[in-house]
Amino acid sequence: MKTRLKLLITCIFTLSSSFAFGAWDELGSNEFITVLIDKSSIKKSGDKVQVLSMLDLKKPGVEPKTKSPVNSIIGLNEYHCGQVQYRPLEVKFMSGKRGTGKVVEDIKTPDSSFEAIASGDWPTGVYNLAYRPN
Repeated sequence: MKTRLKLLITCIFTLSSSFAFGAWDELGSNEFITVLIDKSSIKKSGDKVQVLSMLDLKKPGVEPKTKSPVNSIIGLNEYHCGQVQYRPLEVKFMSGKRGTGKVVEDIKTPDSSFEAIASGDWPTGVYNLAYRPN
């Protein structure tokens, strides 16, 4: 379970410095995280959608290199319509809750590969909301 959670957190979210934050809407939570989405960031292009989402951790994590505490993760992910896949484009690990505090680490992965979204994982809710008809 720890490996899976670590993978989810590592592969997660992205935040491009060119994006402005809108309002965060809560999609759901479990014992480990609360998932939020910035609906105003949804950008559709053909069969792909980019959207900002956030994982707010219930218990702080630790960034492995610096050993700094991480309380939330913001990311820009791209979702592939019909293929039920996503890929992280950029991820920011934040020291504070709900995206506050300092940036602990910023990882840009614009060439990352699409990966399948497993039913019940946090990307499922973001995917479903991003592709909801207007």
